[in-house]
Amino acid sequence: MKHNLTIATLILLKLLLPAAAANALDIRQYPALTELVDTMVNEDGFPRAELEAILTSSRVDQKTIDLMNRQYEALPWHRYRDLFINQARIEKGVSFWQEHKDLLQTAEEAYGVPQEIMVALIGVETHYGTRMGDRRVLDSLVTLTADYPRRSEFFGSELRTFLNTTRAEGIAPDSVLGSYAGAIGIPQFMPTSYEAYAVDFNNNGRRDLVGEMEDAVGSVANYLSVHGWRRDQAIFAPVIDSLPASATELVSRRAKLAHNVADLVDAGVKFDQRGAGDRASLFYLTQESGKTYVVGFRNFYAITRYNPSVNYAMAVTELSELIRERAGKQ
Repeated sequence: MKHNLTIATLILLKLLLPAAAANALDIRQYPALTELVDTMVNEDGFPRAELEAILTSSRVDQKTIDLMNRQYEALPWHRYRDLFINQARIEKGVSFWQEHKDLLQTAEEAYGVPQEIMVALIGVETHYGTRMGDRRVLDSLVTLTADYPRRSEFFGSELRTFLNTTRAEGIAPDSVLGSYAGAIGIPQFMPTSYEAYAVDFNNNGRRDLVGEMEDAVGSVANYLSVHGWRRDQAIFAPVIDSLPASATELVSRRAKLAHNVADLVDAGVKFDQRGAGDRASLFYLTQESGKTYVVGFRNFYAITRYNPSVNYAMAVTELSELIRERAGKQ
């Protein structure tokens, strides 16, 4: 009986092996992957056979590319806002704040980032840690490196960091789940951001943004602080009245700090200057009734280092204000 079982097993393996080989990713078809392998072998000391085995076990997923090509940030502001600003997310934000109030206060004291901003950012990213993504990060990053030419270099760097980190930490690369873009954990850090800005905020010897809320909150605050958050400064100010013709050439679609605040005032732009600091951007939001203009300060720009979309930064900011108001904070 044992002999027959062994023969049956061998026959089954012979039947399965061709199918497995057929499903394996042929990295030779993707120059970005073959180049990455050579770089990691020569510069990172990653064993070639191990690296090729990992990559061939992944897959290029067309759905990932489709999702990248229809990101929500491309929507007009009034439609984008509806995705994130609603009563359910506000109420859950208040509950999240109450549950983690001591942690949030400690992070605010350490980094100068207001508690409601940390709450809102996590609320926008993963609905307060409840929706961290169910796609294999390995597959997402391989797909976007291999078959998304517009940003292949960026995602190749993320894939390289991801593979080096998982190898150093003894983590199976195919076990890590995240977003279709390869973002990981409660705050949805990309691998290079995880390496650079994640902190061990509970001092237990590891930086875990998936299972430890302390590290997630501390890392969000650290990220914004490193990217220029200024304690007690304003975030943005709406332009009052209409935009003067003399300022139209100063308008951008991004939040880059391209202007001195004084120059915007000299150009006739009217806005609340309290807490503005020295540098600012001038951009617009697309409402159903047309464009409205906004002056963004350094803290607004810091949020766009998390995601470059002005829609994203405005959603985080507005959600934070509504959560703070509902929580009864002054």
